[in-house]
Amino acid sequence: MRRQHDNRRPRRAARARPAPVVLLAGLVLGTALVTGWSASSAAAPATPGITAHSVTVGQVDTLSGPVPGLFQGAKDGTEAYFAYVNSKGGVHGRTLVLQADDDQFSGANYAADTAQLVKSDFALVGGFSLFDASGVSAIDQAKIPDITYSLSGQREASPYNYSPNPIPPGGVPLGPYEYYKSHFGDAYQHVGTLIGNVASASASAYGADAAMRSLGYKFIYTRIVQPLESNFIPDVLKMRAAGVRMVYIAALSVGQVAALAQDMAQQNFKPALFTTSGVAYDSSFIPTAGSAAEGAYSSIGQALYLGQDAKTVPAVALYDHWMHKVDAHAHLDIFGVYGWASAEMFVQALEGAGAHPTRASLFAQLNKITSFNADGLLATDDPAQKMPGNCWLLVKVVGGKWIRTGPDPKSGFVCKPGGFRPTPRPYRRPPGA
Repeated sequence: MRRQHDNRRPRRAARARPAPVVLLAGLVLGTALVTGWSASSAAAPATPGITAHSVTVGQVDTLSGPVPGLFQGAKDGTEAYFAYVNSKGGVHGRTLVLQADDDQFSGANYAADTAQLVKSDFALVGGFSLFDASGVSAIDQAKIPDITYSLSGQREASPYNYSPNPIPPGGVPLGPYEYYKSHFGDAYQHVGTLIGNVASASASAYGADAAMRSLGYKFIYTRIVQPLESNFIPDVLKMRAAGVRMVYIAALSVGQVAALAQDMAQQNFKPALFTTSGVAYDSSFIPTAGSAAEGAYSSIGQALYLGQDAKTVPAVALYDHWMHKVDAHAHLDIFGVYGWASAEMFVQALEGAGAHPTRASLFAQLNKITSFNADGLLATDDPAQKMPGNCWLLVKVVGGKWIRTGPDPKSGFVCKPGGFRPTPRPYRRPPGA
């Protein structure tokens, strides 16, 4: 049953260990070939969500359930960018309004919410849910612009989905793994990993596994982990006994990674390398893991949005300011970044659609966005053609703070053309999408 929109934020869970928040790696892979189509081809008799003074868009997030506030960042990030734009007068004189629904950790609720939103709202922008595949049917039937990062392969494959970071599930850059292989001795021959048992997240872990094996990595310990597990001491003991020298995590929550780091420290297990594919770069990781976070690595495809890049990337300072303006206790995470970036890409297209926007004219503008980086907050991608970029950077916890490390420049990203696995797949948006 569809819930009424509620602007109240759900109470956040205490940041005790662990505070699971399922996080897909900030990794990129994919390809696309896009065909242009006319603005009139998808025109509808009416334009939902458009009035003389406002534009209303929707999103569905997992905000309550087993982990309260799970994807609150996505809602906050979208609202933050809209608040910033509205402070400057909106778009063509219209105020931007977000209708955010809570799926309450239910795929059935997600499908029902999406089915309602596509009828009443102009577009879908910036939501986050473990169940986003369940909304694809409604999106495709309504032919509604869906400017949203995709967790599932089904959502990513929809011709109506335009992601600010178009990553087919399982797609990864090889650069970070090549770096680890060349800088940590033979640790890559003795890898241990834990994989979260959530389909939308585990695809990234299995993609990373395939990429690493293609470079000669050998996994000697692997276990599937349930979403709310918090005791990893048995894993630590088994990894140490097996001779694991590199611990790699791609599909656990940030709270679980913090718990693992603490259990490793408690058991005095010190592998040559402890790294995640973007999971740990989160405002809650170091406070939760404490001193056990020291020395952890993470590969990411975003600027250091926790504030470290604020002086060199103005978009980071802008993002941090408006996130805290919308929510004084904002939890800065990758979901907030994707909410903000999705909102920014939507606004770019909406401005181009003119004073009398339709869904068709919005699609026409989205198909022109072949280069997007949210003003430096993300590595550059091609949303229109669903082609990710080839850039990344490494961060490391040193002295209780995340810093750039490895081959990273003082600002921007490390870019290595062709460094992806698997091979990009052909993709075309059907005419008249």
